[in-house]
Amino acid sequence: MKQFTPKGMKTLKTIHLLLIMMWTIGVVMMAILYWQPSSNSLQFLYNQQTAMLIDYSLVIPGAICAVITGILYGLKTNWGFFKYRWLTVKWIVGISVILIGTFGLHPIATEIIANLSPIASTDTHLPTDLFGAKLTVIKIMALVQGLVLIWLVYVSVFKPWKSTKK
Repeated sequence: MKQFTPKGMKTLKTIHLLLIMMWTIGVVMMAILYWQPSSNSLQFLYNQQTAMLIDYSLVIPGAICAVITGILYGLKTNWGFFKYRWLTVKWIVGISVILIGTFGLHPIATEIIANLSPIASTDTHLPTDLFGAKLTVIKIMALVQGLVLIWLVYVSVFKPWKSTKK
């Protein structure tokens, strides 16, 4: 398969980095919103809805398109997919973050918004008891995902571990 030219590689790298930034900054922003103290249920609902907006506008497109550009890297450059341990770790951890976000964090956030929406405008106190464990899980998951994505950027820059092929 034909490889990218040096200019094509730089373009791909730029696009990939911008997408990683979208994904990572989006997840960190969501974590900040989840950890943001709220004085009432309406403010809490707005924080949750804003986090969901960030998920749909930055995190999901950034993650999907980063995977697509990662596949292009694997197919059209000398990097391959599993030629280096650091690259294999990036694939495994990156896909794991996507799966955990898709099947763990996102459904919980959607459920919290759905349950809170009908009562937020009429109930002034914050019903944390209604979401206790779920809210704790979503806060921890978002924080861990943000830290893991930042760590993946570190792995991409420093490329630790030796090649799996000599």
